[in-house]
Amino acid sequence: MELTITWRFVVGIDISKQCLDCYLLDRKTTQGWDLQVDNNPEGFARLGRWLDDRQVECSQTILISEHTGRYGEHLLRWTTCEEWAHAVVKTTALNKITPEHHRKDDRYDARALADYGVRFSDRLSLSKAPSPAIGQLKRLQGERRKMVDRRAALKSKLTEADIHDADMDQLTGMWTQQINLLSQHIKRLEETMDELISQDEALTARHQIMRTAPGIGPVIGRFWLSLFTGEDQLNARKISSRFGFAPHGRSSGSSVKSPDRSTGYGNSEMRKLMHQAARSVANHKPHYREYYERKIEEGKHELLVINNIINKLIRLYCAMWNNQSEYDPNYIQNMKQKWKKSA
Repeated sequence: MELTITWRFVVGIDISKQCLDCYLLDRKTTQGWDLQVDNNPEGFARLGRWLDDRQVECSQTILISEHTGRYGEHLLRWTTCEEWAHAVVKTTALNKITPEHHRKDDRYDARALADYGVRFSDRLSLSKAPSPAIGQLKRLQGERRKMVDRRAALKSKLTEADIHDADMDQLTGMWTQQINLLSQHIKRLEETMDELISQDEALTARHQIMRTAPGIGPVIGRFWLSLFTGEDQLNARKISSRFGFAPHGRSSGSSVKSPDRSTGYGNSEMRKLMHQAARSVANHKPHYREYYERKIEEGKHELLVINNIINKLIRLYCAMWNNQSEYDPNYIQNMKQKWKKSA
């Protein structure tokens, strides 16, 4: 039986702020080479020449690196532009293959990443750098969230200022100035994000479609774009599980048993925004309000009902995204009439 090798060459890359430690493995000859380059465009060019010198072709090669946030963004953009296959794996990936050991250095991790690419080559998902507009949108969205959190903390201090016995006039004046300045900066960031969206036809089309959905306002619309633009099809189940909204069972043998519940993990901003969206539709949209009131009357916990509405909204948003169609407010009523006729 002949063994088919999808990728002849596997390059493990350990990323740090200053440099990249690389290990090239030829699966055909089992020979390997080490290289360290700077984490900058000059270093990327040197890496490309090093691969060319060893007659490494793009079609036969995959690069493996861990998700390191900003430190790996420029490398991913370079590999995307040069059309190298590049898989960005979770930082916990090496736990699957490395035995317990006392050694910890970048060269060792680069070899381990190459080994991971060999063992799990059939499970690797290729990564591509987002467009400049998407990258900028994500960065601005992150900065906006930090400013909103700081503003909320300052507003909380203002509400507690009257409780203190000390003279708080000077501090409250400073906090008020900071709140006003943060509000101005937040508004400017939102205007910049809206301008970025308007300059990209694909982003504009997606944004206009998603804004027709119940519960999606300007903030959630921009955030949804920053998370999922570039993906043609979204899986509602995976998204609910990824952000901690999907109920998961917890049982082991006969002694550990508890009801299914959501994990509560996931992106904190996504959880806050979807909770706000669910509250909004439960108050203002008849279909969701009827569901909310019916479940509360049945004795369901309020947070459980809100979580169920969040999952309903995620399924709706994913369907709109996948079909690229606007929300039809009469869809539910039309389907109810169709079911009555069929019955």
